[in-house]
Amino acid sequence: MSVGLIIIVGTLACVILDLWQRFLLFFFKVPPSNWAVVGRWLVYFLKSGRWVQSGIIKQDPIRNELYIGWAFHYFIAFIYALFYFYLYKQGAIAFGLKEGLVFGFISVIVPWFFFMPAMGAGLLGNKTPNPTFTCFLALGAHGIFGGALGLFFKLFY
Repeated sequence: MSVGLIIIVGTLACVILDLWQRFLLFFFKVPPSNWAVVGRWLVYFLKSGRWVQSGIIKQDPIRNELYIGWAFHYFIAFIYALFYFYLYKQGAIAFGLKEGLVFGFISVIVPWFFFMPAMGAGLLGNKTPNPTFTCFLALGAHGIFGGALGLFFKLFY
């Protein structure tokens, strides 16, 4: 039951994150994550073994990169949900909105220090046009996602 629950909660929290990005696009013209480029990064990473792909946005598109990127996005959501559930089982965290927000805010270290550099955006997005805004977008997205994880786990477990 736990794996099924983790898949459901991770998926629902990811949907909430995706809806958040659509909200930002609709009301504030902030573009959502580009999952096609993420898919392209993943394929190049798997082929080359190099996690830093600094020119990935300028690379030629690859077949099915959008689908690969979306699948990877939801797979990572599952990994985060699995880790949250593991921490819960270890007694390190509870289920709930506050706990989920804390988890989400802490989890932002992954894009700041791994994924942004891997995509060529630099540490903390320092190679983007507006690093501070980029970091706040990631922080907000991870907070929304983490909060949703906490709430959905509390609701379903």
